[in-house]
Amino acid sequence: MSYLPTLRRAHKGAIVLDGSAAAHEQLRTLADLYREDPEGVGDMLIQIADLKDQAERERDLDGLGHAEHVRDDIVTELLNEIGGAEIYLDPRDNHHALMQARSLAHQARRIADAAQQRADELAVLTAVARGAREERRRPPVC
Repeated sequence: MSYLPTLRRAHKGAIVLDGSAAAHEQLRTLADLYREDPEGVGDMLIQIADLKDQAERERDLDGLGHAEHVRDDIVTELLNEIGGAEIYLDPRDNHHALMQARSLAHQARRIADAAQQRADELAVLTAVARGAREERRRPPVC
């Protein structure tokens, strides 16, 4: 089963695209995999953590090395084992597929509207802050 992300508002008008329903399902699947093969899954998780540290050290050396790519490959492999992160739409030509596509379009419009509203709010706040800065920079009138 796939779960579409939902749009919600957080504090101070910030918008959040919430994918926690899918994450919950993936964590449950990861727990099942761990129960089946604790050593193998545990080794993969430890390797991911170790490679993160190595990748950070390599970044300090002007990005030399391959740890980040190896880590990403392992994460992708593990993610694929727990169901992946892709959301497949129903390909059938029926009412269910139509409703799924409409629901996705509706959610996308809500996301776009909320993002545009937030961008407009930020533009106003930026303009006000810019005006205040320019006002402070002006020499006093004698």
